[in-house]
Amino acid sequence: MRPKIFLSLFLLFNGLAFGQGSTSYSGYIDLYYMAHLSDNSLINLPYRMFDLTLQHKNENLDVYADLAMEYTPKSHSHFLSSSTPQDFLWDLRELYLTWYTNFGEIKIGKQIHSWGSVDENSPLDVVNAFDYYYLFFQGSDRKLGSYSAALNVYFNNWKFGAVVSPFHQTNRFPLNDPEFALSIPLVPKDEQITELDNPYEYGISINIPFSSMDVTTSYFSGYDRIVSFFGANVWANQAFTDPIIADTVLSYRKTEMYGLGLSLLLSDFSFRSDFGYFITDDNVNTKEELFRDYKLGAQLIIEACEEKNEELPDGWNSVICESEPDHKETFLLNNFAEYLQYTLEVEFNPTSEFNIITQYSKHKSTKFGEADSLTLSATILMDPEVFFIPGM
Repeated sequence: MRPKIFLSLFLLFNGLAFGQGSTSYSGYIDLYYMAHLSDNSLINLPYRMFDLTLQHKNENLDVYADLAMEYTPKSHSHFLSSSTPQDFLWDLRELYLTWYTNFGEIKIGKQIHSWGSVDENSPLDVVNAFDYYYLFFQGSDRKLGSYSAALNVYFNNWKFGAVVSPFHQTNRFPLNDPEFALSIPLVPKDEQITELDNPYEYGISINIPFSSMDVTTSYFSGYDRIVSFFGANVWANQAFTDPIIADTVLSYRKTEMYGLGLSLLLSDFSFRSDFGYFITDDNVNTKEELFRDYKLGAQLIIEACEEKNEELPDGWNSVICESEPDHKETFLLNNFAEYLQYTLEVEFNPTSEFNIITQYSKHKSTKFGEADSLTLSATILMDPEVFFIPGM
């Protein structure tokens, strides 16, 4: 569905670009490399070596496009272990149309949004997913564009904003990349992840300016940018002996964010803060909703049964292996949680050429779902607080 939407937008924007109006271009080419200080060996992390932005204005319409080329330097050993064997990857980071009206503006296409009052690391900046390869970059450079529509309405000094997207977007993680110090004990497999039925996301914001202070309230409803453990279905043979196989179920929690942003200017000092309160849940209420057929696990049980049949002494009756796979138990993790995140920022700017910015960020969880247990060869206590990772 996304390629069809992209093609329609491209044809529309291409037609506007050849109409009357003005067009501006900008971009850069960076040729550099990173090396370890210890032995001067190459650090094989991707970076954007080329970026081109195009902006075409035609009366009350504006087309914006941002195209980048990512280069991943590869040594021979890294090439064999890399999940991305290509050296160069083209990335259409943004392509959207802006229509200016007498009440505000409407944007539609692939775009990067910016929410929050603080300059960086705002807990309210949740509309776009993040690219962790560019985690230490600033602003939009570390975000991934989303196919969405945005509306900004101006009424006196007030600003009303809204955004909606029919797609769910996930963070880009360098999972177990040998060049990046971000690893997890288990890399999620596609077959373990349950797709979302209705991946729609939307948000609204209201900005109210005062004499020396701005107040912004916001609300966003979407899905986490990382997968969470929802539970497991336990499969075994009829006798509940080896092999006992757990079908791990992963998916994305539904999360709501309530935000408040403050910005205050006092002489050479600027004070900014963002507070976000998050309510998240997996929207799976019963074990029956979590259950699914596990063909791979059933096949493993059948193969183990067939091996045992071959080892039976002569005269012993063999087992009908096709009837051996049996669903024994379903464990459902209660993923409900509430948590608070906030960032406080102070900026000192005595001249136009000198400024100092400092930030303090905090995360605090306030509520969790109730713990449950899973019975395999032993009873295992599953505490949601232990498994919880904020996904937005």
